Amino acid sequence: MPTSVAERARFVERETRTWWDRFGTTYPRLNRVATPKVEWLRRGSTAGRADLRRWVVAFNRPMLRRDDGFRIILPDTVVHELAHLAAFHLYDSRGHDAAWRGMMERMGVPPRRTHDLDVTGLPGVQRRWRYRCGCGEVQLSTTRHNRILRGTQIYRCARCHRQLERAED
Repeated sequence: MPTSVAERARFVERETRTWWDRFGTTYPRLNRVATPKVEWLRRGSTAGRADLRRWVVAFNRPMLRRDDGFRIILPDTVVHELAHLAAFHLYDSRGHDAAWRGMMERMGVPPRRTHDLDVTGLPGVQRRWRYRCGCGEVQLSTTRHNRILRGTQIYRCARCHRQLERAED
């Protein structure tokens, strides 16, 4: 298994081409469609993204630093994003609809919308702050936490409608 971020990025790019060829074998109409370009996200918690207009798939480069992040991207995220492009091309499908789910299953990858990777410490990922209400605890982003501290915003629980209060760590 590749160990450096650069090696892993090249490996993901090669595997993206390989998986696109597999899509073409499974869905012959895709054989006439160009392989999507691969780009790299520099920050955030999103493992990947498909741009239907530009015919691009993008993957989270900082996740490649971690073994668990690398395993999330390959093959799950690669197939997930390619399935978006393929479903769009073949069925004018957008999102995580039945066409997309069917493609994921046919390619042998579970049709999950999100990953379960702990994204703590990745660039561009906000810390979560614990708050409580009448019915339990919720997590707020740093942005919302700071608005509460400045007194510019009040947040209420969506279930019990009580004002959220800071929970002690």
